[in-house]
Amino acid sequence: MLRQRPNHPVLVESGAQVTGLDASPRSLQRAQTNVPQATFVEGWAEELPFGDRRFDLVHTSAAMHEMQADQRQQIFAEALRVLKPGGIFALTDFHRPTNPVFWPGLALFLWLFETETAWQLLQSDLASALAEVGFDQPHPHLYAGGSLQVIQAYKP
Repeated sequence: MLRQRPNHPVLVESGAQVTGLDASPRSLQRAQTNVPQATFVEGWAEELPFGDRRFDLVHTSAAMHEMQADQRQQIFAEALRVLKPGGIFALTDFHRPTNPVFWPGLALFLWLFETETAWQLLQSDLASALAEVGFDQPHPHLYAGGSLQVIQAYKP
């Protein structure tokens, strides 16, 4: 398993072999302290330091909104490359709310804490972007009034 921001031991506790990736040495040190059973690697998601067809699952949570569209496409292509056939790419991130009640809270949060890339993500279609690089069945599941999306896509 590959994670963008490693800090949750749930999969390790279930017996999975977990590999975490982050560009920050400090974050990696903290992750290694929190989850000593996992392996942590310094690197960038746009150029994963792993061989082809290595992982069953690649996961990223609340990271795609930090990226420009071209970076996301690079990351999606790299995730596809390192996944085994039949492997799953799972991501969780912001989505344009489908329920107008959720707009003020999300807008305030983005205005206070995020950059322009988060606003750009709200205008993008991640499922289509995943399909463009070769993933199968990338259908978003929406939560919190549509302001949060979870997508699982499969490597053919």
